[in-house]
Amino acid sequence: MRVLMVTQFYPPVAGGQEQHVRNLAQALAERGHGVEVATIAVDGPEGTILDGPVPVHRMRTAAQSLPHLYSESGRPHAMPTIDPRFRAGIRRLLVAGSFDVLHAHDWSVNSAIGPARRCGVPLVLTQHEYSHVCATKRLMRGDDVCPGPAPLACIRCASSKHGPVVGPAVVLANFAGYRARRRQVAAFVPVSSVVAVSTGLPGRCSYEVIPNFIPDDLLLDDAAPHPDGPVMFVGDLSRDKGVQVLIEAYRRLGDAPPLTLAGRVLEDTPLDLPDRVELLGLLDHAAVMALMRTASMVVVPSIVPDCCPTVVLEAMAAGRPVVAAASGGIVDLVEDGVTGLLVAPGDPVALAAALSLLIADRAATAAMGRRGLDRVRSFTASAVVGRIEDLYERLIAGVSTRK
Repeated sequence: MRVLMVTQFYPPVAGGQEQHVRNLAQALAERGHGVEVATIAVDGPEGTILDGPVPVHRMRTAAQSLPHLYSESGRPHAMPTIDPRFRAGIRRLLVAGSFDVLHAHDWSVNSAIGPARRCGVPLVLTQHEYSHVCATKRLMRGDDVCPGPAPLACIRCASSKHGPVVGPAVVLANFAGYRARRRQVAAFVPVSSVVAVSTGLPGRCSYEVIPNFIPDDLLLDDAAPHPDGPVMFVGDLSRDKGVQVLIEAYRRLGDAPPLTLAGRVLEDTPLDLPDRVELLGLLDHAAVMALMRTASMVVVPSIVPDCCPTVVLEAMAAGRPVVAAASGGIVDLVEDGVTGLLVAPGDPVALAAALSLLIADRAATAAMGRRGLDRVRSFTASAVVGRIEDLYERLIAGVSTRK
């Protein structure tokens, strides 16, 4: 089977979605499939590089010639509409490569719809966030989870993120893209049941919930507890990811292990940090995993309803308990009181209490880490990738995946 992956970013660009796409491409290649990746050339020229057995085609987009569209010049995200230059590159690959399946991620799918239809290739879309119905991808209205799309509310949210001109245009473009995606995507793959329900898939679209996964070799079967190790946070150091909540909770702890923060420093990253807080900034994946193995626990305090954060799986693979917000797809991953502790999102008092409990009870911390290591075996490549292969085979054979 030959599969073309299409994604806006790919490692070494850091992020959970980027790492997932790489994990999937490598796992499929290891199983004997021909896999290639089409992605945006974030910096440098267009061209093809090899990531192990996987050719990665780095393409420039038409939108990159309009840099004022991007608040982050180093991350030229796919737009919620067709990018003619990206679409042309995808079509060239499809025609030349005789692919059986086109598997898209994020808004890059909009540029893949036309080429997939013209080449008669089934199109799969993995939903790592809420962009199918949400122009900001967050599914938040202010500081609260959004109850559902509404024209004026969506325009206000998008304008606050993208500005008064670009914001409404993104909403309108995403609405048009929503209609095209519903018609042309052969199967949606939400990474959690929360994503499926929140994006309106049940009863309307063909879909199958398949979670993120980690490579089998990431599991540390001999993981030893580190009760005196630091408390660790990995991810964008942003309000959405709950960094302010975590800092406020940490201030309440008094005598506590150090807190290590690893991730991109953004405009809303708090820099007035308490003593014993170490801000490391952005690290590569290998460095993150090495640090995680020295931590006592990992904290995922997101305010937004994270869909299926890979960092939770990576923490469990390292034998570390997870203290996390009880929202989004996190509740599908962390068993409260078994592999970690869940608290209300945005509540620093509850988060401080959960951290204090694990800091004080080293035996419970170690036991939760061991149980997390057992649980994460259900989220490894050997447990999950076969479901994706089966989905591909059914689509190629013309078998419906509607639920």
